[in-house]
Amino acid sequence: MTAPTPRAQEVLKQAWTEARQMGERLAFARHGQPEPASAWLLASSGRSGSTWLGDVLAATAGTQQIFEPLDPRNSEVYRQLMKWPAGLTPSAFKRHYLRPDANAPAWAAFWDDVLRGRVRTYLTDYTRTSFFPRRFLVKSIRANMMLGFVAGHFRPRILFLVRHPSAVINSMFYRVRASWPADVQDLLSDENLVEDYLQPWAGIISQVRDGFEALAVWWAVENRVALTQLANVEYYLIFYEDIVLHPQETLSALFSWLDIPAEMISADVLRQFSRMTSVKQRQFQDNDKMKRLTAWQDELSLSEQRVILQWAERLEIPWYGADALPAIKSGPRGDR
Repeated sequence: MTAPTPRAQEVLKQAWTEARQMGERLAFARHGQPEPASAWLLASSGRSGSTWLGDVLAATAGTQQIFEPLDPRNSEVYRQLMKWPAGLTPSAFKRHYLRPDANAPAWAAFWDDVLRGRVRTYLTDYTRTSFFPRRFLVKSIRANMMLGFVAGHFRPRILFLVRHPSAVINSMFYRVRASWPADVQDLLSDENLVEDYLQPWAGIISQVRDGFEALAVWWAVENRVALTQLANVEYYLIFYEDIVLHPQETLSALFSWLDIPAEMISADVLRQFSRMTSVKQRQFQDNDKMKRLTAWQDELSLSEQRVILQWAERLEIPWYGADALPAIKSGPRGDR
């Protein structure tokens, strides 16, 4: 039997995506489409556990996850907004910065579509979590430097997930290295970003040539921008380490903030979480929990750890130091 051509495969994927959206279209025709303010936006740096947390949150009743709509494979509009050069691979480590008060109608229109569930592909809908959704969960590792803009325009419920930078960069550089090329010139080429955040360090950033250190710079910059833009916004700060060490307590507090009554939380949520932690995370033994969280201390050299933490300190990221655990606890930030 002849294998489908690439074009035929794309047609089949699109048909599959369209068919699986029939239920929500019927529901929206009757009850109206969810407004952007009803959406949950789960933002984080890559390799921070957002896929794991997103799958858990998406198992709550009435929630449809939209997986990485800012991945350039998922939106031609996004590629155009990013002015994505021909030949640049979709996995290239590139982000966009928007001032909260930016006059950017094209970006506003794009985010309106994202939060209304209109940016959909086979990849964004890789898991169908609700056939009759009441809200969308938008999971993105490319939104950190636009959160103030999105919050100001649309007021979604923002969940900001953070993991120790040494664990993140260890995973990026040594485990999935080919997928995470970083270039500090992409930061320095953005005049607004340099003016607003990077001027004090522009000289030293421009001297970074090593790919490992470039990732450390990128982590510090995108989290610095997110932290600053979210300073006057209501959001929920979640530390990966808290989920690993105290899953029930951390999730219960988060669900409460999201106004999810206990009876609306699907039993599948806890089963899924338990299944993932027992098999993949080995969290039921305290020693194994800490071993997982401190693995980077054995896998990275002391000089590599210093490079990462020096950049976090330079850009005044207050959450982490040489210890594996964050200095503060997960919880809501800002006024509600």
